[in-house]
Amino acid sequence: MRERVIKITRSIVVLVLAITIAWALVKMKAKPQKQELPPPSLLVEVIEVSASSPAMTIQSYGTVKPSETLTVVSEVRGKIVEISTTFEEGGSFGEGDLLIRIDPRSYELAVAQKEKQLKQVDAELHRIDQEKTNLETTLKIGINDLELTRADLERFEVLVKREVVAQVSLDQAKKNYLASKRRVQEIENQLALIDPRVHQLHVQRELLEVQLKDAHLNLDRTKINAPFNGRVLEKRVERGQFINAGTPLGRIYNSSTLEVEVRIPFRDLTWIRKEQGIEHLTQSEPAGFSSDTRINAKVIFKSSSYHKHVWEGRVSRIKAQVDEKTRTLPLIVEIPAESLRRQSYYPLTPGMFVNVELLGREINNVYLLPRSALHPGNLVYISDGNRLALRSVEVIRRLDDSVYVSKGLKDGDLVVITPLTAPKEGITLRLREKLKYEKSSTTKENPS
Repeated sequence: MRERVIKITRSIVVLVLAITIAWALVKMKAKPQKQELPPPSLLVEVIEVSASSPAMTIQSYGTVKPSETLTVVSEVRGKIVEISTTFEEGGSFGEGDLLIRIDPRSYELAVAQKEKQLKQVDAELHRIDQEKTNLETTLKIGINDLELTRADLERFEVLVKREVVAQVSLDQAKKNYLASKRRVQEIENQLALIDPRVHQLHVQRELLEVQLKDAHLNLDRTKINAPFNGRVLEKRVERGQFINAGTPLGRIYNSSTLEVEVRIPFRDLTWIRKEQGIEHLTQSEPAGFSSDTRINAKVIFKSSSYHKHVWEGRVSRIKAQVDEKTRTLPLIVEIPAESLRRQSYYPLTPGMFVNVELLGREINNVYLLPRSALHPGNLVYISDGNRLALRSVEVIRRLDDSVYVSKGLKDGDLVVITPLTAPKEGITLRLREKLKYEKSSTTKENPS
């Protein structure tokens, strides 16, 4: 019994001692110090913006075609006796070069015939002129003879009254007078017909001259010469073939100038030139745009992913009708001869599909941003002292992957381009390396 009490007493002492030591340890423990957690921050990528004055460029595309295409047609009939070696599909020729010759012999004979007929008319005019001279001389003689016979008649009339001569002599004198008068009248009649005959021959000669010119013209038409520097699109005849007037012989085009038809949305017209609206464009001069509306362009052909060929051009005119399907304005971009010659390594050829860049007006003090930096409501996120700020901007042009803004930014602003979910103004930002966003304005405009 005594041993049991001793064990219980020992257990109670140990328990009390343990509780006392634990309580002492709790009391002696240092109180923890209160620490404030740092505010949350976001790691973002930013670009530093600066104002610029870029030239707006409008992109389009189209197919190259000749400015002038001509169907070569025969104006006379005959057999083809000569075809130039350049008159083959794809062949090149210069202005004035002979392309096709038709047998000229029958037309040479027609010219010779008219020349002979002209000589006959000239000989007849010369003969009539001599005849007129002879008749005038004969008339003078006849007039003298008429005067003499009149004097004889008057003398015989006096003598008959005096009964010196017989009546028979007076009758003979009258007969001689009348015969002489008749001869003079006949000569005068012949002279009076000279002028109508001469006039008729002159008219005939003029007609022959016209016919001779026509014969020469037909002879010239047996030679078909190139009206310009060009190339052959199509050949339809061969040497030895007989053709009639009006037979198509082939098609050629003027290689001095080529053109591309492009279609521009009406919203892009505002970028073409300052203070130049659609009314000004449609009232341009008949020959095309005037000097103050000159719009330069670049025609680009990509022969591969790594090679492109560029020709300089200009907008030459606007077509009279808006495209009904696309509701766009068709413009004609002309590539002049000097630009075609300058790019000789890869010739521009009709049928090539090309991109066209219209070089428009400059816009002052605008900022170029990637489209990812623009948020609904035309908001952009700015890092202002490493704090997020929301800034409202004015968008003036939207491209496929970038935008131009004119208000709401200033030089040196850091625009956040990292996507943010539920951004709150004033949140702390951690910035990566500052970037410069540079992109050409040739990107196709996005209507959204």
